[in-house]
Amino acid sequence: MRIIFFGTPEYVLPILEMLHKAFRDKIGKSSGIAAVVTQEPKIAGRDKFLAYSPVDTWAHKHKIPKFHNPSELVEKEISADIGVLASYGKIIPKKVLNHFPFGIINIHPSLLPKFRGASPVQASLISGENQTGVTFIKLDEELDHGPIISQFKEEIQMADTTESLRNRLFERSAEVLKTLLPAYLQGKIKPTPQDDKEASFTRQLKKEDGFIDPKAIKAAMQGKNSKKKRKIPFIKNYSLVPSAYSLEGFIRAMQPWPVAWTHINLGKGQELKGKRLKILKAHIDTKDAIRKTQYERSNNTSPVSRIPYLVMDEVQLEGKNSVTWKQLLEGYPEARLV
Repeated sequence: MRIIFFGTPEYVLPILEMLHKAFRDKIGKSSGIAAVVTQEPKIAGRDKFLAYSPVDTWAHKHKIPKFHNPSELVEKEISADIGVLASYGKIIPKKVLNHFPFGIINIHPSLLPKFRGASPVQASLISGENQTGVTFIKLDEELDHGPIISQFKEEIQMADTTESLRNRLFERSAEVLKTLLPAYLQGKIKPTPQDDKEASFTRQLKKEDGFIDPKAIKAAMQGKNSKKKRKIPFIKNYSLVPSAYSLEGFIRAMQPWPVAWTHINLGKGQELKGKRLKILKAHIDTKDAIRKTQYERSNNTSPVSRIPYLVMDEVQLEGKNSVTWKQLLEGYPEARLV
């Protein structure tokens, strides 16, 4: 079996490693990977050095041919039975799709047709889903539209960030693909079309997408819900009501990038007025809805509901080290969210 892998970021390396080891030739000398296609290196840092993608670096280490333009596969007649794509980040031309006898399998971290597009893991966390999963589809010309080969579900943990959940999804994908791929090539699995009526869409995140209205944070820290819905720009036609729970989920979804942030006024005479404040970590706590009398407390009468409120555990001003919210207020007693 000859496989060409399309991918770019570090979190897809478990899939690449599995394909490399599990599908060697019969005498175990040749890799299961005939070539990789990854994004071209980018200029980075103050020194403007060329930064190669993790997949690019992996291919160089293992002496496997690599390409930055998928069309080169056709032009240079690089043949393979099937392609496997995971977070490649670019559109695959039709001539490349038709280059593989069994097509290209796209590994998408959501339960398609829900959350098509570039940010499905973030969308799952923000929307308060209890579970998500991974869908293996046969790639076609439309965005995450192809017929479904297989799916698996994964529970979302209360402390999951985009990073932790995404890593877990792709690690499990490698395990599933190990048995799925041979079965698919042997014709044992028939792909089924997606229900386009159930489709929802996400786009690539931008730095400004991490913004939270300071008034919404202030209300959530007091155990109040905002009356105004907030539109989430990178999830098409989706809005949420800012609350302690929804904002805590949003903060986790923005890790590791672009990170949730808001505006803060550090007080009179401060040069950092209206400064951007990153919110790196938060949790939910609860308090009594009403205060009990001493008699009610001692006799455990008059049941009281609990109000959830947001606690900011770790925040960071630009150019400063991260601190707790309490430490920030100790350093800037007049600080307030504005």
